[in-house]
Order: sequence, then structure tokens, then C-alpha cells
Amino acid sequence: MLKTFWGGESGWRDEQLDDGTVIWTAPDGRQHITTPGSRLLFPELSEPTATVQASGMPAAHTAGLTMPRRRTTRAQDRAARIQREREAP
Repeated sequence: MLKTFWGGESGWRDEQLDDGTVIWTAPDGRQHITTPGSRLLFPELSEPTATVQASGMPAAHTAGLTMPRRRTTRAQDRAARIQREREAP
């Protein structure tokens, strides 16, 4: 809610650390530090992990993956369906 109403350059700012701690900086410069509540229930999950090395995505093979073309238009399909209904006994 803070960032919704008081965001921007002169508003509240936040910074999240690796362990889940969030540091809120008020418009007047004061800092408020919050720790994740899960730290009490699952302390083993709050341990910092190693830095993740980002890797590039392999080139996707997209040849031939285009949307298939319709044999008839929707208008032609609708007209044929209506014609079949009219001819039905």
C-alpha cells in the first residue's frame, strides 16, 4: 500500500535483500527494516544462496510452427452449416 499511494522519486522506496529482508526508505529518509515472517517457521529456507549465473536461452526452432491456414472461411463454414440444417429431414 505504501508504494501505491506514496511512490515515485519523493515517495517511499524499497530494497529487497537476498535473504528476503525488505528495507523501506520513507520520504524523509528514515529506514524501516522488515524481515520475512517465514524465517520463524522455516529458518533453513532463509539462508542466503549462491549467486545465480544467468544463461542465455537457446535459439528456439520455430520453422513450421505457424498457425495452419483455414481451408474455408468462417462465413463459408456457417453458410454450409445452415444449408445442411435446411436440407435435413
